[in-house]
Amino acid sequence: MTKKITRRQALLGASLALLMPIRDSQGSLSTPRSSTTFAHGVASGDPDQSSVVLWTRVSGAQAPVICLWQVAADACFRHIVARGFVQTDHTIDYTVKITVEDLKPGIQYFYRFETQDSQSPTGRTRTLPAGHVESLTLAVVTCSNYTFGYFNAYEVIATDERVDLVVHLGDYIYEHGTAGYGGHVGERIGRAHEPSHEITTLADYRSRHAQYKSDICSQAMHAQHPIVVIWDDHESANNPWMKGASNHQAVDGDWATRREASLQAYYEWLPIREPQTGDTPAEYWRHYKFGDLASLITLESRHTGRSQQIAYKDHIANLQTTDQAQHFLETVVNDPRRNMLSSKMESFLATEIQESVEANRRWRLIGNPSVMAKSISPKLNEPFFGQLRTTLDSAAAGALDGLTWLGERELPGDLDTWEGYPAARERFYNIAKEAGANDLLVLSGDSHSFWANQLFDDQDSAMGLELGATGITSPRSLLALGKPGLQRFDELTAATNKEILWSDGRHRGYIHVNISHASIHADFIAVSTVESRQYSTQIIRSFDIAKSDNTLHFATKD
Repeated sequence: MTKKITRRQALLGASLALLMPIRDSQGSLSTPRSSTTFAHGVASGDPDQSSVVLWTRVSGAQAPVICLWQVAADACFRHIVARGFVQTDHTIDYTVKITVEDLKPGIQYFYRFETQDSQSPTGRTRTLPAGHVESLTLAVVTCSNYTFGYFNAYEVIATDERVDLVVHLGDYIYEHGTAGYGGHVGERIGRAHEPSHEITTLADYRSRHAQYKSDICSQAMHAQHPIVVIWDDHESANNPWMKGASNHQAVDGDWATRREASLQAYYEWLPIREPQTGDTPAEYWRHYKFGDLASLITLESRHTGRSQQIAYKDHIANLQTTDQAQHFLETVVNDPRRNMLSSKMESFLATEIQESVEANRRWRLIGNPSVMAKSISPKLNEPFFGQLRTTLDSAAAGALDGLTWLGERELPGDLDTWEGYPAARERFYNIAKEAGANDLLVLSGDSHSFWANQLFDDQDSAMGLELGATGITSPRSLLALGKPGLQRFDELTAATNKEILWSDGRHRGYIHVNISHASIHADFIAVSTVESRQYSTQIIRSFDIAKSDNTLHFATKD
């Protein structure tokens, strides 16, 4: 059953006109702003019980600038609880980032910035709660490619008063130029990437972040809600690992230099804390604690431990039969020396999952950049796919042939996910089991598809559940099969794999997750289009999650 949410119903949740996005006489979205000095809006994030990071940028500056920041208990700033001055300059791209300390837990605050002649929009934020917490609502997002369309889902989240925290699971920006991924759509709808070439330098990454932060829906969401972010691959380059990336060639220069530039820009342009003493910028993982209700632990799986991805094309000669394919999975893909997480990340996980169990929090959430569930490609031997192939262009027909080849050999569709690192996945499960946590709720991004999965280790012990978020704008590549073709492929994928209960790669949107002590309710929310600012939203599937026998279950599936 589906449920409709109208634009009017979504906007009714907005109660603070000062903060809410507004529309001009032509119906375009805008946010309150006194001048172009703060052209990229404001943002907050990386909160704990007593502090939060505030962010903005001073645009157009040519020399060091002093910025006043203020935090208040009310939107009119009659009761200011913290203030100070901070200087910014070209060395940090005129971004402004301040960690405000000595705040109270679980409290809503308002903040703003001022220069000598300008005042920023007002932002709203919240510290993490302590003690007994009745409920928590998350908006789970991922894969926000500027060129593929408008960030309409960000606008829906901005106008949702129920949201306590936005969780972005990676691919906050994309690195491609106008001739690359999504470029044809960007040119058609007027959202071409800037700069027009693939970004490789610090100046490039800064410019791309600036473009994404210029988006009015992004500004509205950031002004309304604090955010937790983790990176995946496109914040640097497609499919990176420790010593390179699939989208990095010799002509792009030194990989370590490029990665360092991408991470520097990421820290500059997002409301996150700087690395602690002794940590490198790549060592970016967190444990967010919500009183007695929940833990959210985030993973870094790209730059500190990942082994190089395996490519089928390098093993074609040994993949001619199903038996050869299974031997390949067992001996090559499942090599125990292949890592997804660094040893330091795994040590952090062991300590923090143990702390969560000992603190007796009701739920344990894992912020995870890519899909974790076990999955092999389905067999596409139905007449439906034979007929479908006759209707496809050569590129789409080739994609269908590739899927058919994988299904015949019972191979995974994507070895960049945890399915390409099964030994590392098993180590992750062992860390959780040793802490007494077979009750993980894994929140996953990257796949441009919605997922509802159940997780088991190699001994068939239940490890919890997985909710996968589709792209804010990024489409599933298999949409080239057409929506009926992709729908049937998703149905067969669920029928083929024990761990996959449902998937949908036909829609863009986000997951609305409401957490209470009794249960978790997840709504998979889709926007009708990302190529127009005229859109509607729809709950295409809902799940309730219950906890019993030290693990999690989908209590309802409608």
